[in-house]
Amino acid sequence: MAGTLTEEFVIPARHATAFEVKQGQTFRIHQIDGYQVGDCVFYNAHDYKEMFHVGQSWAINVICGTGTSKSFKHFYSKPPRENVMMTVVDDTCRNHWGNMGGRCSTRLYQLRDNIEAGHRSCQENLTEALAPYGISGDEVFDIFNVFMNVDLHEDGGFTILPTEVSADDYIDIRADMDILAAISACPADTSPTNGGNSAPLGIKIFD
Repeated sequence: MAGTLTEEFVIPARHATAFEVKQGQTFRIHQIDGYQVGDCVFYNAHDYKEMFHVGQSWAINVICGTGTSKSFKHFYSKPPRENVMMTVVDDTCRNHWGNMGGRCSTRLYQLRDNIEAGHRSCQENLTEALAPYGISGDEVFDIFNVFMNVDLHEDGGFTILPTEVSADDYIDIRADMDILAAISACPADTSPTNGGNSAPLGIKIFD
């Protein structure tokens, strides 16, 4: 159960926001209009070399019986540290993309949609949001694709489907160390990801 609300703000559609969460605090990523995916990166707030690793998080949660590719309990940092950075304490969706770590980018829009320039992307958004912290685009590492609905095929392929979240869905995550987070309200409107639109996301931080 969430504690005392200490801060709340909105991540505008098609943009990203970076923010800090203290150890022991819980932050909520929540829908506002519904049908919106977020691309999230997480760092140790005191050492940016320690960052969330999606592959290791997926693997360890599956091995330990605490998660799947769509929903897991613990967020681990990349090897060799592999510390528990965060823990999910509530999740009304339980359908995310937690085993790939990718994000939309200028290059992806070129290859998939023949859009050469001018379309915002999560890579661009996160780079802008993290710039004040001295983190470059080359250091935007693995993504947790919150609320993203993906069908994994037996042949190893996948299909991106419209997110299934509604306006009252959220995920609550407790910080197990001081965290620097950056979240992009995904601007994808050329794929089914957000149902063809882009909407804002809400953030609440609780003590």
